Amino acid sequence: MASVSTAKPASDTKAVSRLLLKSLLLVIPYLPIVVSYFVLDPFRVLYDYKKFDEPLTVVPNRDYISTQMYLNTYQQRPYSSFILGNSRTMSFLTRDWVKYTGDSLAFHYDASGESLYGVGQKLQFVEQHNSSLKNVLIICDQELLKMVGDVDNHIYRKDPRTTGDFSFAFQLAFLKAYFSDTFFFQYLKQRVTGKFTPEMFGILEDRRIYYDPVTNDMVLPDINAEIKRDSVGFYARNRSLRLARKAGVSDAVIGPEQLRQLVAMRNIFKRHNTNYHIVISPLFKQQQLNPADLALLQRTFGASHIHDYSGVNEFTKEVGNYYEQDHYRPLVGRKILEQIYAPRPQ
Repeated sequence: MASVSTAKPASDTKAVSRLLLKSLLLVIPYLPIVVSYFVLDPFRVLYDYKKFDEPLTVVPNRDYISTQMYLNTYQQRPYSSFILGNSRTMSFLTRDWVKYTGDSLAFHYDASGESLYGVGQKLQFVEQHNSSLKNVLIICDQELLKMVGDVDNHIYRKDPRTTGDFSFAFQLAFLKAYFSDTFFFQYLKQRVTGKFTPEMFGILEDRRIYYDPVTNDMVLPDINAEIKRDSVGFYARNRSLRLARKAGVSDAVIGPEQLRQLVAMRNIFKRHNTNYHIVISPLFKQQQLNPADLALLQRTFGASHIHDYSGVNEFTKEVGNYYEQDHYRPLVGRKILEQIYAPRPQ
């Protein structure tokens, strides 16, 4: 019986070859851009860095920076006090906090857009690395309490070293971000020209953000200098602080999963006999934390550990206490520290 030939017709082979060639031609123009990503590492997530105190034009993943800074320094400095929360923790500097704790081995372990999940993972992470937890200060709000898992956004994504997730997905998120919304074009343009143009606003950062190489405190030197030089002009230009505010009560967000994570955090504090305080941020929008959420926090941790500065109060009434509508200044943090660590009447 004659064998049946399985060879593909020459025309099919040529068609496949043409398709591959066209695909290659489409990819070639992007190869230099891909190479630029791996050479320049704009998000500072590809290679090891001992510190992150150089001027960064790209808004980094603060979760990654904080974790890397901890790993870089915890063996030389056995940290025993930690500040945790979202970017609003920048109002609470370790040098101000040490006046009340007496512990100079303090580390600022915050993350942009931090979640309840992220705080819990970080507490477990430092515990696994044999750091003691003498003092903990958690700065939170309704947004933080609401989130009990990771997110896809590259800026807010959790460092896989703290969560145990695959690092490939983490790295892929940054590569995708490099190619999205002409980011790479604006980034490379700024690198070549050294100038910031209007279309870079919201994509790149033209004002310095300083990360302390020892404590990991985050400071905004350019904005602080601008306020000191011309505070009237600064607030006149800041439109977000001129918006009408409508005080109210935020939606309740603490459900079964939030409660489970909160109890896990409390158990960590019990194991370490931690002196801890949880501060509800005084946000510009003057939204009061829902009484049901506040009650659950007080029931879980004890009322003496919970300090609610949400809603309308001495801090939220004053526009000069804020950088913009999302972040309040260190002068507020210093006053809050003074209040929560004040001796209690017998």
